[in-house]
Amino acid sequence: MVLEKGRVTIPQELRDRLGLKRGDKIKFSLEGGRIRLYLPELEEDVVERTKGVLKGIEPELGPEELEKAFLAAVASKTKA
Repeated sequence: MVLEKGRVTIPQELRDRLGLKRGDKIKFSLEGGRIRLYLPELEEDVVERTKGVLKGIEPELGPEELEKAFLAAVASKTKA
């Protein structure tokens, strides 16, 4: 049921399964005649969760070595 100002109630079972609580933000979209509910924080969480993960890890190749390897790979694919 749609209430005043377009408010809808998400059943308790679904809120529990999704871990939704009062104040959480959700997003709706219309796809192929169906309304989909998205949790924006889950879409962005990957970036936040992985921020800084590679800090302190040295790359195997430096910038110049990486460029040479890239050019060699491209050259090997374009030779006839």
